[in-house]
Amino acid sequence: AQFSEIPLAKLRATAIQNWRDRLSTGGQSDAQTADKKPAPATVNRLMNDLRAALNAACEAHRRELPAFLPSEISIGTRALPVTHIARQQLLPDELVKTAVDVAFKVDEDGHFGRLVMLAAATGARYSQLAALQVGHVQAHQGRILMPRSKKGRSPTTKSPVAVPLSADVLEKLLPTLTGRNSDEPLLVRWAYRNVGPFKWEKDHLRPLGAAYEIEKQWAEVVRMAALPSNTIMYALRHSSIVRGLRIGLPVRLVASLHDTSIEMIEKHYSAFIVDMTEDLARRAVISF
Repeated sequence: AQFSEIPLAKLRATAIQNWRDRLSTGGQSDAQTADKKPAPATVNRLMNDLRAALNAACEAHRRELPAFLPSEISIGTRALPVTHIARQQLLPDELVKTAVDVAFKVDEDGHFGRLVMLAAATGARYSQLAALQVGHVQAHQGRILMPRSKKGRSPTTKSPVAVPLSADVLEKLLPTLTGRNSDEPLLVRWAYRNVGPFKWEKDHLRPLGAAYEIEKQWAEVVRMAALPSNTIMYALRHSSIVRGLRIGLPVRLVASLHDTSIEMIEKHYSAFIVDMTEDLARRAVISF
């Protein structure tokens, strides 16, 4: 039976794993799908979403479902090993600066440039940047209060994280701060309206939408800044995390500034933690 046709009460780990395997190969040979099959990390993210949905259904219908079902879901949605680590998406500081400069040229009004600049300066996720309001910028204290990402099922809203900003970043944010209310979205983009066959013009500014809306502009940044062709905007986050580790910031602080866990940092960036601790230990070496 198709995965979608299996009654929830009869779902087993093997059915989930078989569906995941078909997803990974598209039901074709490795040669046919070498360039098309999703990366293990992509499959893992999808399995995380599936697990959350199945667990929610189990909770809602717990009286009618077998008690062992949560275990079947947990086993069936285990993560695949990921071999392509963050190191492949790291950008040196000079390329990060170039990308930010180019982003301001891609959008003459500076809206996209400010988005890329804040992504590079804070290492925040796109969803966090989209949630920023004018009042989150505390220019007199040289920082921005970054909203936490909406993960998990906690009913309470976590307090934002104070992330330091340099003077030049704050200066480039001034155009979007002046004359605006504190509860207005900090980062915006143009909405367009159709004025004729294949003709569009700017209509009004609106809050940032889904992440896919910026793909064309980011692709232009990659081209103009001569970044590796497969560079995604998330590389700015990876680079920010590694930058903090390389200069010796405590792992706990790096995790806090980037709204993630110490465990995640240690799992995905262990090589840079080793480099950082070795440099610190070298400073304590005694000479004779």
